Amino acid sequence: MTPNANAEPPMQQPGWFSRNWKWLLPVGCVVPLMCCGVFGLGTYFAASKMIEGSGAFAEAFAKASQNEEVTAALGAPITPGFGMSGEIKQNNDHGTADFTVPLKGSKGSGSMHVVARQRGGVWQFETIDVEAGGKTINVLAGSAKEPPPENDPPPDAEEPPPEEPDGD
Repeated sequence: MTPNANAEPPMQQPGWFSRNWKWLLPVGCVVPLMCCGVFGLGTYFAASKMIEGSGAFAEAFAKASQNEEVTAALGAPITPGFGMSGEIKQNNDHGTADFTVPLKGSKGSGSMHVVARQRGGVWQFETIDVEAGGKTINVLAGSAKEPPPENDPPPDAEEPPPEEPDGD
C-alpha cells in the first residue's frame, strides 16, 4: 500500500509561550512590583528603627513623655506611632537630627518634631515641639502656644521702619 499523497501533515503543537502567556504576563509584572514594594518597606522600617534607636530620639521621647502638658493632651502611656520621617546623621561624637514622629496616647494622637545637634557625644536640642489637640507644646520651654492664624504674617516678619529723608 502506498501512502496517500493528499494526507495533511500532523498539526504542530503551540510553543511554550503560546500556551502560558495568560499567567506569565501578569506574574511577570506583579513580581517585580512586589519586589520593589518589599525593598521600599524594608528600607523604611530599617530607617525608622535607626531613628528609634538613636540617642536623640530616646532623649526627646523621654522629655516629651515626662512633660505634663503633653501627657494631659495625649494621655498616658505615650507611644511612638507609624510614619516617622526625617534624618539623623552621626559621625563619631558629632551629629545632627531633624525628624518628626507620630505619637499616640490614651486620649488622642499628635506628632513630635525634633531638631538637635550632637557635640562631644551630648545631644543639644534646639526644638522639641509636640502638636496635639490643635496646640503646639514647646517641650523645652514647657509652654503651649496656639498656632498662628493662616492669614497673619509670622511674628518675625515685621516691616522695617521707614527710612528718614536726608536733611541736605
